[in-house]
Amino acid sequence: MESEDKKELETLLNVVINQIPSYTNMVNSAHWDVNSNDCIFGMVYHSFVAKSTGYLENKLIDTEQTINAESTFEMMNLVTEVFNERLVDIKKAIIFASNS
Repeated sequence: MESEDKKELETLLNVVINQIPSYTNMVNSAHWDVNSNDCIFGMVYHSFVAKSTGYLENKLIDTEQTINAESTFEMMNLVTEVFNERLVDIKKAIIFASNS
C-alpha cells in the first residue's frame, strides 16, 4: 500500500465522521434499548471498514494485483491504523452529536 492509499482512507474516514450526526438522529429516533454512543461507534467503524476495504480491493483489481491472504492482512492493517489514529476525534464527535 502507498501513502496515497492512506490519504484516501483518511478522506473516507472524514466522510464517515461527518455522518455521526445522522447516525445519532437515527439511533435516538429509534428508541432502541442500547448504549447509543456504543451503537454509533459501531456504525462508524462498520461504515469505515466497508468503504475503505472496497476502495483498497478496487485499487488492487485496477492495478491487476492479486488479492490473497497477504494483501488482505496488509489492507486490514492499514484500515486499523487509520481508524486508531482518529479514535479520539471519533469519540469527541459522537459525544458532541449526542449533546446537541
